[in-house]
Parts: sequence; structure tokens; C-alpha cells
Amino acid sequence: MMSDTGLHIRNVDHSYGDKQVLHDVSFDVPDGKVVALLGPSGCGKSTILRAIAGLITPDRGTISLAGCDLTRVQVRNRKLGMVFQNFALFSHMTVAENIAYGLAHLPKTERKARVERLLELVRLMPFADRFPPSLSGGQQQRVAVARALATDPAALLMDEPFGALDRALRAELQAELVRMQDDVGITTVMVTHDQEEAQAVAGQLVVMNDGRVEQVGTPEEIYDRPASLFVNGFIGHANQVAATVTGPGGLRTADGTEIAMNRAVNFIPGAPVTVTSRPEHLTLSTRIHPGAMQARFDRAVVMGQFLTIDATLADGTAVKAQVLRDDGPRPEKGEAVWLSPDTSRLHVFPANTNGA
Repeated sequence: MMSDTGLHIRNVDHSYGDKQVLHDVSFDVPDGKVVALLGPSGCGKSTILRAIAGLITPDRGTISLAGCDLTRVQVRNRKLGMVFQNFALFSHMTVAENIAYGLAHLPKTERKARVERLLELVRLMPFADRFPPSLSGGQQQRVAVARALATDPAALLMDEPFGALDRALRAELQAELVRMQDDVGITTVMVTHDQEEAQAVAGQLVVMNDGRVEQVGTPEEIYDRPASLFVNGFIGHANQVAATVTGPGGLRTADGTEIAMNRAVNFIPGAPVTVTSRPEHLTLSTRIHPGAMQARFDRAVVMGQFLTIDATLADGTAVKAQVLRDDGPRPEKGEAVWLSPDTSRLHVFPANTNGA
């Protein structure tokens, strides 16, 4: 089931009428790996999936799989498996018949053996003679995956495959998909708007915004080294504080706090910037500290062993901090607190822009 060279998208543009929805989109899906297209609704990720599947023809660019230019191949000959958000199962067919739907060209014994192998893979052998309406949402999703794999595709495309399921079931099936991927090793592209889902399933993320690729990288790379303010805010939570550059490694926030960075920032003195920090990279104190931002304590939410702190800076900017629940006394609502950032984990972007 594995291709030789993976899937490659190069310089793809596409428009619907006068509206351009894809702008010079390029990324790679390594052979046998899972890549998630991640971004807000309307960012173009489903359009790219439709282009790979052959449901639309891009205005420009190439899409190749295992060295073959798919833009020159008819849809039925692309050897792609597809899993839709609504599963698109045939309700009048049994589970086994759904999986066997695309295998009519095979001898009966071979067809039966392949269906049984896939039933075992998705752990649905006891449900072979059941009909989809009698199954749970998670079971239907596994039938859809098995049917997509039945034709031995060169790549698997998944469009919001867990979107219709509740949170607990999504987590269970994400783990199931990872297990199946380890067993099958098929090149997979998954579309999702859920960042946690993307990070749980995919080894590489393609973050999209407004029809463009903002960043490609592993979940760790994108979380720790975001290429733009948009990526920084979309993957995880990021506090955003307005500041001005005072020197090679110096910043002054809107409330006058002086921050000494442990590295140079690539902006000229006087430049307005946006400084971002993750909640877990802020330290909370009820005492003043050099380089700490004064804030008003608003509330604390218990999250297991952690507290998520909501606070407000003097200029009205809302910020979050995450601290250990037993790490010192909890402030009272309205009390003054000081938030000290880990300057090695701060990111600095141009003000009022999504650019890096």
C-alpha cells in the first residue's frame, strides 16, 4: 500500500469565479506518513483535498503521487481512498458489503479474504453482518476507513473524519487511527480544524490561512517556533502584548514594563511589535519583580494539577498563565499580581500583522 515517493503539491492556485481561494500552495506528504491540513473554516484546506482527489482542477500547479502527475489522471484512476465527515456508508448494505463495494472485479474468494482482513484491522469482525444504522458513530467511522482501504489505494484522504463525534469518542478513534496507520503505513492527508486532533494523529502539520500555507512542520516545531503571529495564536493559546523595541534585545510593553530579551530582535529601535507568550511560560507572583508585568487577578480555573489564571494588564489586555495548583497561595479576585515571562520562550512579531 505504500508509494515510493509520497505526495507532492506544488504552486497550486484555484479560484471559484472571481474569488481566489488557493494561493501558491506547496507542501509534501512523506511516503507512508500522516499529514494534517489545519486551519480555520474557509482557509482552503478542503479545496486542496478536493484538488488531490480530482474533484476540482486547479488553475495552476501540479499534484503528484509516487512520481505520477495526478492532474493528468482521471478521478477513477488515481488510486485514492476517501473518508468523508458523514462517512457516506450505504445503509441498505451490511458492514461487509460496504467494505467490499469497490472489489467487484476480484474473485469471490479473494474478495472475501480481503474484507475479513480489513474487518480484523478495524476490529469489527463481530459486526460484519450488521447494517450501518445499527452501529455507533465510532463503528461507522471504522467501516468508512476499512472501505477506503479496501481497494489498496496509494494514498488515503480524510475530510474532518472525526468532526461528527463527541470529544471522548474522537480521542479513542484518533488513537485507533494511529494504530491502523502503524499497521498499514499508507500515505495520508487529513483535513481538520481541530489543532489537538491534528497534533494527536499527524507527524507533520500544514497550517493554512486565507488560502495560503503559513507554516509546515512537526507539531513541536510549529508550537515552539511559530513562523507568524497567526500560527502562534492558532496552535495553542498565545498571550499577545503590544510593545516597542528599545534596543537590540530590549522591549517596552504598553504599560511601561521593560523586558530584556536573552537574544537580539530583528527590529529597529522604536518599531511597534507584538510580543507573545504561552501561559505555561509566565510565572505568577504577588510581589513586584524586575521585568514582570503588573496585572489584576481575575480568576483561576482548576485544570487537574494546574491552575489556569485569567488576569488583566493595566492597558486592558487579557492574559492567561498556567501554574501548578500547589505553587504558592492563590490571589484574591482584584488583587495585584506580577507576571514574569520566560524571555527565552517569547516571540516577537510586527505589530498588527500576521506576518513573521
